[in-house]
Amino acid sequence: MAVRGKCWIIGRRNGVGLEQDAALLSRALTAAGWTVEAHAPRDWKVLLNPGKKADVIIHLERVFPVWKLKKAVHFLIPNQERYPVRQVGRLKKVDHILCKSRHAEEIFSRLHPSVHFTGFTSPDRVLGESSPDYGRFFHLAGKSTLKNTEVLLELWSRHPEWPPLTLVQHPSNAPATVPPNVELLSGYLDADELRALQNSRGIHLCPSLSEGWGHYIVEAMSCHAVTVTTDAPPMNELVQRDHGIVVPYHQDEPRHLGRNYKVDPALLEEAIIALIAAPAEEKRALGNAARKWFLRNDENFNRILPERVGKLVGTRP
Repeated sequence: MAVRGKCWIIGRRNGVGLEQDAALLSRALTAAGWTVEAHAPRDWKVLLNPGKKADVIIHLERVFPVWKLKKAVHFLIPNQERYPVRQVGRLKKVDHILCKSRHAEEIFSRLHPSVHFTGFTSPDRVLGESSPDYGRFFHLAGKSTLKNTEVLLELWSRHPEWPPLTLVQHPSNAPATVPPNVELLSGYLDADELRALQNSRGIHLCPSLSEGWGHYIVEAMSCHAVTVTTDAPPMNELVQRDHGIVVPYHQDEPRHLGRNYKVDPALLEEAIIALIAAPAEEKRALGNAARKWFLRNDENFNRILPERVGKLVGTRP
């Protein structure tokens, strides 16, 4: 395969979503023939070295204006719910914006002349012949405060008869106490332990307030899970009724260029009650459909992203 050129990915190293984004972009572009490097926003050794050059520079989440010191085709892949209104003026520093969701495409098309939908993907967390227990519930809050975790805890406290909920949450955000039917895991979990939990629990509750993409939602679907999320963008672009459960929101409010959507607790309660009562085969069918969606989406992203970048920089063979 001919080398297409050099691509640098610029993003904060936050130990979670942004590092996953960089790794997934690198995988897709490397497979298409690009030479890819990832750099921190203040990597001065690269920035101030005139001998270091790239053909393409991709800014993750926000625009880093200092990188315009490097002559290249500059792209932004934004997360609208984390892009501050005060930085809208920086958008003119990039040549093109690539959007993970149609929701982002709609928002940024009002702010920049060259906006393109590529979709996105997430790591495949399935373990071999995964056989989830569709009677067990799972909520991966991690470091985020935008997962509506407190709504789930309130519902489980009101329903001691419900099956146990496994909650994985960073100790900085974890509650001091949880209901007796909630298993709180706030200590260190290595990647294998977390992956085992994702595969063994068959119902993943992901009622996010907002997402730029939603790795924990897409990872759930990769594991054949019945995935429950908020019926609002971009979450409902990922989960639809033929391969998951969407629950309406009852309030919303601005969050940077995006919005927060507060899931309706009463309707979430109804959805959980229905899932508890549903036959295992029905839930297994939804989980298998979710896995099929994951595979299609992953294939599409790994094809569309390099095609779009290549076309926009004029390096398509």
